[in-house]
Amino acid sequence: MPDDEVRADEIEEDDDWGEDPDEGGAAAAETADSASDGKRRNTMVALLAALLVAAGAGWYFVYGPGKPPPPPPPVVEAEPEPVAPEEPEPELPALDASDPFLRSLFAAITDNPDALAWLLGDDLARRIAVATDNVADGISPRRALAALSPTGSFRAEGDGAELHVHPAAFARYDAVAAALEGADSPGMARVIREVLPILDAAYAELGRPDRTFAGALLAALDRIAAVPMPEPPVLLDEQIMRYEYRDPALEDLDDASKHLLRFGPENQAKVQEAARGLAERLRAGGAPF
Repeated sequence: MPDDEVRADEIEEDDDWGEDPDEGGAAAAETADSASDGKRRNTMVALLAALLVAAGAGWYFVYGPGKPPPPPPPVVEAEPEPVAPEEPEPELPALDASDPFLRSLFAAITDNPDALAWLLGDDLARRIAVATDNVADGISPRRALAALSPTGSFRAEGDGAELHVHPAAFARYDAVAAALEGADSPGMARVIREVLPILDAAYAELGRPDRTFAGALLAALDRIAAVPMPEPPVLLDEQIMRYEYRDPALEDLDDASKHLLRFGPENQAKVQEAARGLAERLRAGGAPF
């Protein structure tokens, strides 16, 4: 077979199984497109770099050396809640016109009929001042508290060595002891503090520059609380028109303390408990007590 024919066959086979005759052109086109894409990418990279440079320059211009950062946004403080105005303290009446005012306040802390009956009297502040001053000095407050005087008379039973107080004599003070026991100690302390200027004015009329009403009241309450509790039966010695306590420790007590002994052990305990409670409440509230 001639050489030229062999070459022709080989050329035809190559055309069938070799590279596409147009492949070279496509490759060239692809190369051109790649170059175009590369240019576009380079352009985008350059643009991005320019933006970064511009941003950096702007940052340097705004926040560069010697230029402080912008101030923080202002803090908006919440408006304070409105405070309700304090109610003014009620004006106290003058001493001579204080009975209705005192009566209403003291009546609000007790419902005992005997205590309420005593409150119906006149010159409440002056009677309170006198009774307080009497007890503080060891004097029986009999006159100032006449409305609370028991009904009936003192009685004794037995004779000779066995003479002692009759239980009925103690029972005469049941109502008074119940009135004091039923009083609201916190309420009583609050009322006394509220009306203290009135009581001070009444006490000043007694001419006691050495002591205030507050001092006299605490002294009276402490005296009541310190009265010893006798063991029944409470023995007596009969004298002309009177009785004396057989126990010298009881007979030597001041008149205010011996008056409390007439209440009897049970009623005395009630009165003393009320006195201790009121003194404790007053002292816990601070000056002037």
